[in-house]
Amino acid sequence: MAAAATAQPAAPGAFTFLKHGVVLPARRPGLFLRVFALNVVLSAAVHLFGALVVAPLDAAVNAADADEFSMSRLCLLMGAGVAYLFLYMAVWLARKVATACAAVAACSGGERDVVTLGSLLRRVRTTLLRVSATVTLGAVLRAACASACAAAILVAPPLVLYLTGSLRLLLLGALLAALALRLCFHLEAVCAMAVVVAAAEPGRPGGAVARAWRLMRGTGGGERALVYVVATWAMQMAAGPVGDLVVRTLPSGMDRVVVGACLKYVLNFVVDVVSMTSIAAYYFEGRKKDDEEKEKAGHIN
Repeated sequence: MAAAATAQPAAPGAFTFLKHGVVLPARRPGLFLRVFALNVVLSAAVHLFGALVVAPLDAAVNAADADEFSMSRLCLLMGAGVAYLFLYMAVWLARKVATACAAVAACSGGERDVVTLGSLLRRVRTTLLRVSATVTLGAVLRAACASACAAAILVAPPLVLYLTGSLRLLLLGALLAALALRLCFHLEAVCAMAVVVAAAEPGRPGGAVARAWRLMRGTGGGERALVYVVATWAMQMAAGPVGDLVVRTLPSGMDRVVVGACLKYVLNFVVDVVSMTSIAAYYFEGRKKDDEEKEKAGHIN
C-alpha cells in the first residue's frame, strides 16, 4: 500500500507529444478554425495588395510603349514591391504567432475553455513583437548551424585528406560532421519550442531560446528532438504529393487548379497546426518536469 501511494506517474513516451499534436486540435476544432479564418483573411489581404497594387504597376512598367517609360513609375513599383515583401513577412509572422497562441491555449486550457476570435487577436497583438524576435533569432541560428554543418560535411573531410592523408583524421572529421548534423536537428527543435516559450511566457523578459534549450535538455531532448524534426519534415514533404493525388481523382469538369491550390493551403495549415501543437505539448511536459524538480529542490533546501 505504501509503495502504491508513493508511486510516481509513468514518464511519457517518446512519441506522446506527437500524439497530442494530433489529438488536441481534433478535440478543439473551433479554436483552430478561428486561426484558419484569420490565416485566410491575412492571406487574402496579401493577395489583394499584390493584385491591385503591385501587378498594375508591373504591367505599366513593362508595357509595350517603352517610350513613355518614367523613372518615377519604376521607383513606385520598387516601393510597392518592398511594401509587398514587408506585408508578406508580417502576415507570415502573424500567422505563426496565431498558431502558436492557439497551440498554447489547446495544451494549457481545458476543452470547455472558450477562446474567442477577439481574445486570440489580443494574444497575437501582445506577443507579436516577442515571437517575431524569437523567430528572427532562430532563423539566424539555423542558418549559422547549417553553414557550419555544410562546411563540416563538404569541405573539412576532403581538405583533411588532401593536407594530411590520414584516415584517422578523416574519420575524426566524419564524426565531427555527424555531431554537427545532430546539433542542427536539435537546434531546429529548440528554435521551434522557443516560439512556444515566447507565446506562453509573456512575463519572461527574454531568453526564449535558452529557456527552450534547458527544458528540452531536461526531458532527454536528443532523441525526441530528432523524432519531432523528422516527423515535421515528413508531413511537409507529404502534403504536396497528397494534394496532387487527390486532385488527380477529381472529375475532369472541375477546376483542378483552384481545387488543388485550396487543398494544398488547407494541408499546409494542418501540418503547421500539428507541428506547433506537438512542440507545445513537448514544452508543457518539460515545464511540468522543471517545476517538479524546482519544488523538490525547494523542499530539500
